[in-house]
Amino acid sequence: MAERDGKDANGFAGKLNYAVMEVTNRCNLRCPHCASASGNVRPDEMSLQEVRTVVSDLAALGCHTVALLGGEVLLRPDWFDIAMAVREEGMELSVITNGLVVTPKERAKLKEASPQVVAVSLDGATPESYRATRGVDGFAKCRRLLDELVSDGFRQVSAITTFSSKNIGEVMLFADMFTDTPIVWQVQVVHRAGERFDDSLLLSVEQWRDYAKKIARLRAERRGRLTIGIMDDFGYFPLSREFKGACVAPWDGCPAGRYSVGIRANGDVLSCLSLGSEFVEDNVRRRSLVEIWRDPRMFSRFRNKSTCLTGRCAKCPKSAECRAGCSAAALSTTGTLTENLFCVRQIETEQILKEMVL
Repeated sequence: MAERDGKDANGFAGKLNYAVMEVTNRCNLRCPHCASASGNVRPDEMSLQEVRTVVSDLAALGCHTVALLGGEVLLRPDWFDIAMAVREEGMELSVITNGLVVTPKERAKLKEASPQVVAVSLDGATPESYRATRGVDGFAKCRRLLDELVSDGFRQVSAITTFSSKNIGEVMLFADMFTDTPIVWQVQVVHRAGERFDDSLLLSVEQWRDYAKKIARLRAERRGRLTIGIMDDFGYFPLSREFKGACVAPWDGCPAGRYSVGIRANGDVLSCLSLGSEFVEDNVRRRSLVEIWRDPRMFSRFRNKSTCLTGRCAKCPKSAECRAGCSAAALSTTGTLTENLFCVRQIETEQILKEMVL
């Protein structure tokens, strides 16, 4: 395809900006919304040397940031060596943990690795809701850990909240918890993936609409007091001022397979780790990550989305730019990658049409 400003007709520039690496599938939890259904170590997890090779390939592809997660990343004995390999290659590092196995010794190692971001998953705003979402009593430990990490002087400390039907009523409780603190509150919603997933966890379009309105209002009303990190499953191209400050911008389509990649602990390569095994593209034991990323046959469902949109997304005037938003959200709401119901522009349009009828 002919390129425009270094990009092809689908907006793919060939450059890899961001990678998410599952360093182990071993986990001390069994969360139902986990896309990797983490728990046991994968029998074929990569050795440290194999991981180092992948990290080197990421650097060769120009990757800027590598996020390490699990499972529970700290349960891999050589996680620190992997973290340092990322830093030694000149890339930024993010570490995502459930927080329950972080000891003072591990905090010291984290500090030495100097991550750009250290993030702790916190899916409940109370001990009761944390237990309902994660199955254990971990709220107090995780909340205390966030404050300890701030005291340690990390560049950015984030709390990641994944909203599902179990905790969607706690948006304001979470907001109050992190208001007037330096903690970045990263918000996202559950997506259908993983063998333990129960569809009852999914948000309805109405629940997502109310959630989106609350997040937009919070970002406006608590500007300077509350930092909310918006993930890619929130947006896109809003019509009103109410949402303009709360959507990912600029947005030019889901980065999965276009600017970002996911790598499982066994070497499987996916466009995004929020997607299931049916989206595995290849494995780094068969071909190098450089070869996989540069192969025009790989990630075609993601790199060519703008040519095959369906439903309301196909009719949207922003279709060529938006490309149906987040791929994982689209798959959860419609069962396809090519239409996404979690879209503030669609919700605003439907509201306008409803008011015209009334």
